[in-house]
Amino acid sequence: MPDMSLPLKEFSERLDEKEQNHKKIILAVDDSPVILKSVSSVLSDVYKVYMLSNPTKIEITLKKIIPDLFLLDYQMPGINGFELIQIIRSFKEHKNTPVIFLTSMRTPNILTAAIALGASDCLVKPCNPDVLRKKVARYIDDPYSTLFEKME
Repeated sequence: MPDMSLPLKEFSERLDEKEQNHKKIILAVDDSPVILKSVSSVLSDVYKVYMLSNPTKIEITLKKIIPDLFLLDYQMPGINGFELIQIIRSFKEHKNTPVIFLTSMRTPNILTAAIALGASDCLVKPCNPDVLRKKVARYIDDPYSTLFEKME
């Protein structure tokens, strides 16, 4: 039960602080530090964005955090995005977690294969920040979703 003896302003500030600590979690996996920083700067105002530049560490990472959404590069050294999604789906808690592929490849085959493996969507890099926000919002319930729905 909230402490109602607090002044309204202080109560509101504490509530806002609590909300900040409950941001939805996104795990961005890409071997490019530039892409990871870009994704983080676009999304970190609303989400807690974790960045993983070494896709071979996905299993270790998923034992520490439980993302609400994944952003995966398709082409990476060691493990490609298609192999990565199969590892992600092997975790019971991620059977239905949304996965958006980020790829520089512009072939329809990539999108078809990604969807067949259980991806939710696919974006071509470099992607427009507003398009990235909108795609993420489509799969995670957040303030952007209603903002973008009103703009359409």
